Amino acid sequence: MATPYHSLSTIATSIVIISLLVISHAQDNAPHHGDVISLNMIHRDTPSSPLYNSSLTKWQRVSNALRRSRDRINRFISSEDESPDHLIYSQGEYLVNISIGTPPRTFIGIVDTGSDLIWTQCMPCRECFEQNPPLFDPASSSTYRELSCMSNECHLLSGAASCSSNSSSCDYQYSYGDGSHTTGNLSLDTVTLDSTSIPNTIFGCGHHNGGVFSGIESGIVGLGRGAVSFISQIGAYLVGGKYFSYCLVPNPTMSFLSNNSNPISSSKMYFGRLNTSSGPEVVTTPLLSTGDSATQTFYYLELQGISVGDNITLDADAKAVKGNMIIDSGTTLTYLPELLYDRFKSAIREALKDRYLEVKQDPTGSGLCFLTKYDILPGPNVTLHFNGADVKLKSTNTFIRMDDETVCLAFSPSSGVGIYGNWAQINYLVGYDLDNKTVSFQPTDCTTS
Repeated sequence: MATPYHSLSTIATSIVIISLLVISHAQDNAPHHGDVISLNMIHRDTPSSPLYNSSLTKWQRVSNALRRSRDRINRFISSEDESPDHLIYSQGEYLVNISIGTPPRTFIGIVDTGSDLIWTQCMPCRECFEQNPPLFDPASSSTYRELSCMSNECHLLSGAASCSSNSSSCDYQYSYGDGSHTTGNLSLDTVTLDSTSIPNTIFGCGHHNGGVFSGIESGIVGLGRGAVSFISQIGAYLVGGKYFSYCLVPNPTMSFLSNNSNPISSSKMYFGRLNTSSGPEVVTTPLLSTGDSATQTFYYLELQGISVGDNITLDADAKAVKGNMIIDSGTTLTYLPELLYDRFKSAIREALKDRYLEVKQDPTGSGLCFLTKYDILPGPNVTLHFNGADVKLKSTNTFIRMDDETVCLAFSPSSGVGIYGNWAQINYLVGYDLDNKTVSFQPTDCTTS
């Protein structure tokens, strides 16, 4: 029987009203320009981490972090000669909880400032690593949309996106230096951070994935400088534009302090410029570009020299000054160009030779360790001189405790590019401003931030 005209009209009107309500709800939950979004940044070796292994001693955790650090610097060095889709990832140090889809589905992502793409494992999964959280099912999300190979977004993923011969969808393929990989469809969906929803976020819906993953994490949150990185996408919603920062707390389970067993607050990541991100204590240095498309993701800084004590200033190698350091949250140690490192190590040794007994072990690769049971190793003041920014380190940034009796220099030599690692960034609010191409440092007690 035919449907009466007035019934069709009623149905159409109802559909329009429902659609407007859905749009209104999405707009209510979307971020507004001027918002600052805060997330817990969970170190993999803290008790709050799903990767935490209570059977390990804190010295074993330190040893594992140093191994991951060595792996990651090797990836950075090799990436200088690789194609742009051959990226860094090596297990990572920090995790964040976000959600994808409508309704939101939890996604535990590894924070990676050395790559751009956000991706997660998706159903149907033809080749996946085992994970404990359920795989993301695109069919269950009302806001999911697969991108076509003709879309503008498809062309943003330079060198890593393509169109298959039997499909009009935008396919992507990412490979990392440690053998990890993901292949799938470049897609759009709503990403939720805490209670803030961000519509139409580009992400990789991975159907072929593998590599160095524990099964707890579901994928990677890329925070590099490229067009599809998360910060590049959401800058229009944030105060200060494409700006994010983090404040890293000392890890109580692998702390420099030998007797520190008290619980400590989580490290924080902020999307958007905080009111406290400027002031007399804030120092700022330019972000540089090497001009090489294979490394355009990385955050390059210019290290001009290092001061040890009040009078000893060591100049960086003049041939490697411009863009000679990458600041990275996923590497524990700080790596210096070899010639600079040798002079730095000698200056530290000379300053401490009459106060501490040097021991001949090399667990950090630094080649400089001392015997001491003191919680704090009084040492010479160390200042890193970046272009326009003098970053003054404390002893807790300069040394890392290896066991109950031994501390070592938290620096190592690099045969290639240098890395400014996360140990030296503890208790600093570190801000990345992609619009103005700067990085800022502000001394901060991150346990109270």
